[in-house]
Amino acid sequence: MARATHTRSTDAPQDAIALLKQDHRTVEALFAEFEEADESEQSELATRICQLLTVHTQIEEELLYPQAKEAFGEEDDEMVYEAEIEHGSAKELIAKIEAGTPEDEHFKPLVKVLSEYVKHHVKEEEKQLFPSLKETELDLKELGSQLAHRKMELMEQMGIEAEEPPTPQRKRASSSRSTRTSASKRRQARAGSRSKSARASHTRARH
Repeated sequence: MARATHTRSTDAPQDAIALLKQDHRTVEALFAEFEEADESEQSELATRICQLLTVHTQIEEELLYPQAKEAFGEEDDEMVYEAEIEHGSAKELIAKIEAGTPEDEHFKPLVKVLSEYVKHHVKEEEKQLFPSLKETELDLKELGSQLAHRKMELMEQMGIEAEEPPTPQRKRASSSRSTRTSASKRRQARAGSRSKSARASHTRARH
């Protein structure tokens, strides 16, 4: 499953903006999953979030931002510098999260703050940077190919598994419904058993 997903994300024709937006959606889904997860699951989810963000920020800094600055020219590259500064803040939070554990009182708040940073950064990129890039002469298809190749390299170097489709919440919700249904059936069975027992006792008492 993971290998097939990895092939789709790197080999399929995809421009730079589509690839980066896909990264954004994947991380957003992981943050949402973290919020609902048990403490036993949060460490693995936080690690996954930090890994994917590390790769994402690196491919942007190595490829996207330099080419964006060149495409914009000196007068219009301020938004790129702002994005780089936001990356710096996110990296500091990632380092703190990676050094902690779910037992630490600051662990979950740090992940929450990182989520807010990422949410703001994504909004800035998708509402301002990406539309502006579309108006330049930058070859987004070629850039997308470069980003995908570099992303695959980094994930292999770091031993990071490819992204799974962001559907764990539906699975967990389904599992929760199944669990609740089973619990309800057990309660009904116990209630029925108690009712039968009560009727049997009442009958014996009359005799």
